[in-house]
Amino acid sequence: MRQPEWLGNAISIGLFALLAAASWGLNQFLQRARLDMANTHNEGPNAIIEKPRITRSDEQGQPQYFLQAQRVTFTEREDRSVLEDPEIVSLAAGKPKTILRADRAEVSDDQNKVQLQGNVVIRKDPFKAQPAARIDTSRATVFIREELVTTDAPVTVQRGLSTLQGVGLRFDQKTQRLDIVSESRMIVPKEQKK
Repeated sequence: MRQPEWLGNAISIGLFALLAAASWGLNQFLQRARLDMANTHNEGPNAIIEKPRITRSDEQGQPQYFLQAQRVTFTEREDRSVLEDPEIVSLAAGKPKTILRADRAEVSDDQNKVQLQGNVVIRKDPFKAQPAARIDTSRATVFIREELVTTDAPVTVQRGLSTLQGVGLRFDQKTQRLDIVSESRMIVPKEQKK
């Protein structure tokens, strides 16, 4: 009866020793890898993600917006992510669905500031008594948590049948307020007589 107990103890001690040796080896490997990374100047991105879809939720777990792109390239030493063909969709309850698209975007390290560049389109679905709206510009900055979009570039805003053009824009998604900064011009179609 003593032999099986001795054998069980020996196996347990052997497994613990093997686990301790593996932990020590992994620790040594990771320390060397950190030293190697610190001594080399990493050129290029740290990570490339193809066709991601990221959903952000509120405190109750309800989706607020999602972001998708063809590719995300993250460069740690510059603390930035570059997105190709990004699309941000606002899904907040009680507000119109809003879609932002561009050719390219840069996201800051706190993931609140998004710089959209090239063929920027912001499209808002009709909501309650408000008609659908579309904003076209060459570049814009989106502040995700503040739900705010700004630009200093020329802008065209189509809302229902009316068109507003100008330079610079501030669009507050929370209040649904849109301001053209300067050189604004509005085109309202004449009513058709029946």
